[in-house]
Amino acid sequence: MPTVAFVNPKGGAGKTTAALLLGLGLSEQGARVALVDADPNRPLVHWASLPGKPDNVTVHPAPTEVDLPDALREARARADWVILDTEGSLRAGLAFAAAKPDLVLTPLASSALEALQALKAADMVREASRKLRRPILHACLFTRLPAAIRPRSLRQVVQMLKAKDIDILPTAIIEKEAFRTLFATGGGLAALEREGVHGAESAHVNAEGYVAAVKALLEGAPEDVARRSIKL
Repeated sequence: MPTVAFVNPKGGAGKTTAALLLGLGLSEQGARVALVDADPNRPLVHWASLPGKPDNVTVHPAPTEVDLPDALREARARADWVILDTEGSLRAGLAFAAAKPDLVLTPLASSALEALQALKAADMVREASRKLRRPILHACLFTRLPAAIRPRSLRQVVQMLKAKDIDILPTAIIEKEAFRTLFATGGGLAALEREGVHGAESAHVNAEGYVAAVKALLEGAPEDVARRSIKL
């Protein structure tokens, strides 16, 4: 039962969107997915309250650190995958260690300021590994990238992460209106396609590539495939 945690000490980095897209992609492949919502704002709980939630996806609120153990226990009792979305703050973000994750993903945009937060997240993962006495996979995930161009800042951020030996997921999450629409209408990307939402088809393809990259990393694919850098 893989456990994936999304961690960034900065809010607004795209953690919740990335967590939901991973959960929806896995559910499309037939997996039972439990989303643990550890954000006090409960964005995933809100999404689950809208129409169209897949039957094989459950959402478990954990608005405080005290709630997290029970939410994780409940999630693991009914799922093949557990996905933890954490709050965007340094103190609250440390709670991810309680989930004993197999993989930590740090979403970030292509700015030097967000890269510095990703470096902090890497330190948090190393500290959690030390406390748990076992290695935890960690990779950064670029989010909200423009579809047609790569901003100049992206190269600088990639160099900053590589200099610290931090892996980068090869598939980024592209800036798509369809991803934001999920939190307004509920359901998944396939439903948005059926309803003719603009850009839903390409968003779906992007999400599928992202899910495949996460699975490859967890399954220990060859290093030149699972840990190759994002294309600049």
